[in-house]
Amino acid sequence: MINYIIKRLGYGLLVLLGVVFIIFFLFYLLPVNSARLTLGQRADVSSVKAIEKELPLNEPWYTRLALYVNDVSPLSFHNKANPESNIFLDEEKYSYTTLIPISNIVFVAKTPYLGRSYQTKRKVTAILSDKIPPTLILAFTSILLATILGVLLGCRPPLRAQRLR
Repeated sequence: MINYIIKRLGYGLLVLLGVVFIIFFLFYLLPVNSARLTLGQRADVSSVKAIEKELPLNEPWYTRLALYVNDVSPLSFHNKANPESNIFLDEEKYSYTTLIPISNIVFVAKTPYLGRSYQTKRKVTAILSDKIPPTLILAFTSILLATILGVLLGCRPPLRAQRLR
């Protein structure tokens, strides 16, 4: 039984990593300038450069992937001393608990950082947490309705045997 549970947890972890990699490759490796796409065609150069710095778009893809995984994972490494670092532990972005301090680098447990919306300037986690209760109500209502209708329509009296003439 323990082997079965460990195997299932391993499969779940592999699926989770696969989803993270697919999401990364879909959003970060598109052949468009994400900063220009975010700000629109009439954006000025300084705004585009600021977005490129914030979303490290000038870094190679493997560095961006490592930074993305570091942001979405609940356990991650961060630089506590250098605000110019891509892995700087920003108090506004992360709510965290320090697990292991290693000079300027700290290993922390944190809530995953999914970024912020450029339209509303809110954290994506806050937007998602606002939308979860109505989504759950809709899901449970539709499941309940489908169950009731399925049982009522699925339970009908048997057909009478027709006599052959």
